[in-house]
Amino acid sequence: MDDGGQEGEGSTATDTRPPRAALDTALAALLQADAEATVAAIGGDLSPVLVPMPADVPVDGHRHLDADSLLDIVTPAGQRVVAAVWGKARAQGLACGPLAMPWGQSQLFMLDFRHRYGVIVAVLTTKASEHEELVESARLPALPPRFARATKDAAARFLHVDDSLLALLGYSAEEMLGHRSLEFIHSDDHDLAIANWMELLDGSGSGRRVRLRHRHRDESWVWIEVANINRLEDPEHGDVLAEMIDISDEMSAHDALRAREQLLAQLTETVPVGLFHVDLRGNLLYANRRFYDLMGHEPGASLQQCLERLVDADRPRITQAVDAARRGEEADAEVGIALVDGIVRHCTVSIRALRDDNGVVGGITGCVEDITDAVRARHELEIRAASDPLTGCLNRTATMAVLQELLGRAAPGHAAPAKGTAVLFVDLDRFKSVNDALGHAAGDDLLVEVIERISAGVRSTDVVGRIGGDEFVVVCPGVAGPADALRIARALGRRVCGPMALAGSVVEVRASIGVAWSADPGETAAHLIERADGAMYRSKRVGSCEPVLAGEPS
Repeated sequence: MDDGGQEGEGSTATDTRPPRAALDTALAALLQADAEATVAAIGGDLSPVLVPMPADVPVDGHRHLDADSLLDIVTPAGQRVVAAVWGKARAQGLACGPLAMPWGQSQLFMLDFRHRYGVIVAVLTTKASEHEELVESARLPALPPRFARATKDAAARFLHVDDSLLALLGYSAEEMLGHRSLEFIHSDDHDLAIANWMELLDGSGSGRRVRLRHRHRDESWVWIEVANINRLEDPEHGDVLAEMIDISDEMSAHDALRAREQLLAQLTETVPVGLFHVDLRGNLLYANRRFYDLMGHEPGASLQQCLERLVDADRPRITQAVDAARRGEEADAEVGIALVDGIVRHCTVSIRALRDDNGVVGGITGCVEDITDAVRARHELEIRAASDPLTGCLNRTATMAVLQELLGRAAPGHAAPAKGTAVLFVDLDRFKSVNDALGHAAGDDLLVEVIERISAGVRSTDVVGRIGGDEFVVVCPGVAGPADALRIARALGRRVCGPMALAGSVVEVRASIGVAWSADPGETAAHLIERADGAMYRSKRVGSCEPVLAGEPS
């Protein structure tokens, strides 16, 4: 807990805070002098928020202020007093200032008891005059005026300025009287000031309010909102009355907000992802340039136009993600964006709910990140993981997986296929002799050429895989029966077998082919391959590249 007091009862030579005993005495004196005093406990480190009064604070019998914050029940001018008293009390232990309350003019005291009770105790009393010494020690420094008045002639020369305006701008009356108000206004605001003044002279009564920067005597600039009232035709006055309000704090806040907005805008334009903000009706309220670039549109395109670029199959993902965000959930989706040149860009879209201070979802924000390179790399890795590095066809694992998937479509619980699946098991004859006679490089060339011949001789729906050194499998879905499977194998054998130019020689390529077919819902990939393998060995005994069907006598 923040220790708001000293360790001892006295204060050091450099400590301006009152000793703790003095705070106890001051609180007791204030409450004893005014039985109608109102009390409150203040907590919070960022603003004077009212909290329940601790039970051990000696304020029995006094009315407690019923509000969430003092700032909620006072005028804007009173808010400045509250903030100033609170700040001084935190720094010096005790502070007071005059405050207009609904029940009348009061003096606001704040006593810092955080060291003992964990709160600052506020006392609102109408009888502070009985404690002039206490008031004097805790009084706030005089606050600068915010409201001022002046009168001008038709040429906008000052005829009269009140003390508030002199304090506001730091000049003496002699330095302002007889001078045109334009002399005290920032040059960038001259056109606005002149236009406002000319419009005022065209009529009578109040002109439009105008916000202008006025030069302080120390060469700084003070923002003042001016309301001019034309009384030139009024015989009682014959002047223009200017009512002025210091709005420097407000304009400083606006400037700070604008600076933050500019910084945020610059940051959003430098990040490598697309950022967007939509309301709950789907209207695009903001998007950075990167968002439009990724969506393939120029800035200003509507959200509907951007979403039209999504690949059709991916649109439901975005719809589901948006619905989730409306419920306050986080959602991510990977989508494809079809660009005008036919290229598909892959992106991840992260969508989040935008909540207000009460946690209510009032909009949706999100970002779009280009992951095309990552998707391509992932696809290439998947291909490599499933491919034979020499021939480019499927490897053993991938071939078995494809075959099992095809057979699974005939498993219980799936609609029975109208046709079955055939497996052609191809084994090259005398491959070792090619390696021994011509070298392994020539053997590799032979394998590549064989795969090209096989691939050229199968249907577009067939799958070719290498499952061993010189062993290949062709998976043929949608085959009507064993006879059709054998016919496909014979056509393949005629294409594979034959002479081949290799390493300056001509090699006669021969192959043994075993064929297995099944439409059995209980068939497995391993068993079907085993049957085709057995038939291949019988084909090897037959020779002449003649395929053998599993189950037929050799």
